[in-house]
Amino acid sequence: MAFYQLLEHTADLGIRVSEKDLESIFINSARAMSDLIADLSTIKPVIPVKIKVQAQDRDELLKNWLSELLYHFHVKEMLFSKFDIEIFDDKVISSIATGEKVCDTRHSFKNDIKAVTFHALNIHRTGNQLSTDIVFDV
Repeated sequence: MAFYQLLEHTADLGIRVSEKDLESIFINSARAMSDLIADLSTIKPVIPVKIKVQAQDRDELLKNWLSELLYHFHVKEMLFSKFDIEIFDDKVISSIATGEKVCDTRHSFKNDIKAVTFHALNIHRTGNQLSTDIVFDV
């Protein structure tokens, strides 16, 4: 997929997301995580779920938001393919994640992501783009 790049990692699963703005970093990080769990193209955006998280800074906010999406996958059996951000600053995000319930006959699973880690997570500017690496515990 063009919106993220897989990174070499010895034990876990790493990605790099580079975008023009912070909102796009958050959206495409979530899309990438969904695509790492299951084929993103098979996830129908039919059930909207409001997700709001807080943090001390934007790195922690990204980790907390992705962790909340992962919680919905593991506990509520939801897969998401569309993400809209309603309110956003460096410490609060309010969003609508749209997806569907897990369907074993339609969704082919790729990776068992257990957690989002702080390892290497640092949103930074490189030239005219923002970039971050995210490592998932698998």
